[in-house]
Amino acid sequence: MLDHDDVVYVARVPVNRIMTVTITLGTRFPAYATSMGRVLLAGLPESELADYLARADLAPITGTTVQTRDTLRAELDKVRHDGFCIVDQELEEGLRSLAAPIRDASGTVVAAVNISTHAARYPIETLHDRLVPALVSTADEISSDYARTQTN
Repeated sequence: MLDHDDVVYVARVPVNRIMTVTITLGTRFPAYATSMGRVLLAGLPESELADYLARADLAPITGTTVQTRDTLRAELDKVRHDGFCIVDQELEEGLRSLAAPIRDASGTVVAAVNISTHAARYPIETLHDRLVPALVSTADEISSDYARTQTN
C-alpha cells in the first residue's frame, strides 16, 4: 500500500531459497525505487502525482536508481500504459522486481502485487516472457475478487 511517499508491505508470502530479502509486514521502502511503489504512484490522480513529484527526494539508493523527476514521470507513464512495472536493481544491487496493480470495482488502483528475484536468476527477457504474464493474470484475478466483495 502507498503511505505518504513510501510503499508499505501489508501482506507477504516468502519463498525458501538460499538468498531471500528480509521483508516483514510493515516494511517501508521509498515508492520511487520499487516496482510496487511505481504501480501505486502511476495509479494516483494527476494532482496527487504532481504533488508527489514536487516534493519527492529522489536520493540514489544504487547506481541505477531513477534520480530525476522527468525520468520518474516517464517511467510512471510507461507503467500506466503497460499495466505493470519492472525495477532493475534500483532498490538493491542484484534485486529485480516486478509489480502489477490491484484495482477496485471502479478501476482505481488500491494496492499492488509483486515478485522479487535475484538478477542472476531471471534475466530481464525472462521476466517479460515468463513472470509478467503470470503476475498480471494474478493481479487481475485478485482485482476481480476484490471488486466482487465491494458489490456484495
